[in-house]
Amino acid sequence: MSVEHTKPYSVFNYSYRNLCYINEYNCMIFRTNKCMTLRVVGDASDGTLVLAGETELYTLPLDGLTLYLDGSSMDASEIESGMTAEVWYTGGVQETYPAKFSQVVAVSLSREDDARYDLCGLYLQVLEDLWNKDAGLNGGAEIVSVDLSKAPGGLTAGEKAAVAYVFAQKHGVQGLTMTFDELREEGYLTGEKLEGGSTAYSFTNGLLFTITPEETQDNGASVCFSAEKWRSPLGAYYFTKCTASRGDNGWEYTVGAEMIS
Repeated sequence: MSVEHTKPYSVFNYSYRNLCYINEYNCMIFRTNKCMTLRVVGDASDGTLVLAGETELYTLPLDGLTLYLDGSSMDASEIESGMTAEVWYTGGVQETYPAKFSQVVAVSLSREDDARYDLCGLYLQVLEDLWNKDAGLNGGAEIVSVDLSKAPGGLTAGEKAAVAYVFAQKHGVQGLTMTFDELREEGYLTGEKLEGGSTAYSFTNGLLFTITPEETQDNGASVCFSAEKWRSPLGAYYFTKCTASRGDNGWEYTVGAEMIS
């Protein structure tokens, strides 16, 4: 969830030039720093911080950005998916997609104790593994739609959009968050009439990735799911009965079975 509040001073040790300025009447004017609390999605290895709120998606270039981890300065290489990010800024938010901040002063990052806190990172890992399975299905794909509407963990709309955005950016394609029915209704799928009156649909220029829940384990730190890469009735790859848990080195998951159609 994104949380925004304002303070007349910063929680960090900024220099006075960041906190105030001199107006045309030679008076010192103190800035009001605004803060928004968001979720980091991805590791920002491409030089851009991707941030998710309750419904919003934001990007923030790392070049020249002041970063803190638990109150101490940090390097961008230490950024991890799932971290909480407090973005301190004095400007506004540009209504682009993704949205962008103006006049960012600094970003304060922290980790959470919950073993399941980085579900976005888990699902990005699963999507990447599926992408690399039966790579022939990926040929000519210009769009990927990532359907996390039923994925375990209750991701926010902003987190779902961020996962789709990070995944699509990595592969140089357009990212969507539509379900099969939404893709069909919006005209992304091509239908072919079959004998008996039914229709077979295919995604001629894209791929649909879907993650759905399996039976819940007794251990609350585990996530159980199935995942699918789909292009047509005869062009799909499946991970079933998957179980994931997060350890000291991040998420690890096992696949019960793999299937192809």
